[in-house]
Amino acid sequence: AKRALRRRRKLEKETKQLIKQEELKRLHKAQAVQRQLEELEERQRALEISGVELERELRGEADSGTKDESQMLHEWLELVLEKNKLMRYESELLIIAQQLELEDHQSRLEQKLREKMAIDGKSK
Repeated sequence: AKRALRRRRKLEKETKQLIKQEELKRLHKAQAVQRQLEELEERQRALEISGVELERELRGEADSGTKDESQMLHEWLELVLEKNKLMRYESELLIIAQQLELEDHQSRLEQKLREKMAIDGKSK
């Protein structure tokens, strides 16, 4: 009986360590995703500013200097493509963040289930 109790405690301890490691991995991944989202937001803001300025030049509201209209249109299209690429990347990051949140929720539910299963028969 003592041997079985020791084995059970050892197994519980190992399980708790694995759960803790998984939580830390999810936390680090979530922090990385958050940093990437912040960087992405900065890049989007910079693109937006460039796009507004370029649109003004195209409309003739700002001095375009030596640029011709076809060159400005080409730059504007590149900005639009870059913005679309960043938006797709942002969507991917948000999906990853949601997946991490769901994994964390699942882990907490599994832990609650383990705790309830550990209660002896009379208390259930």
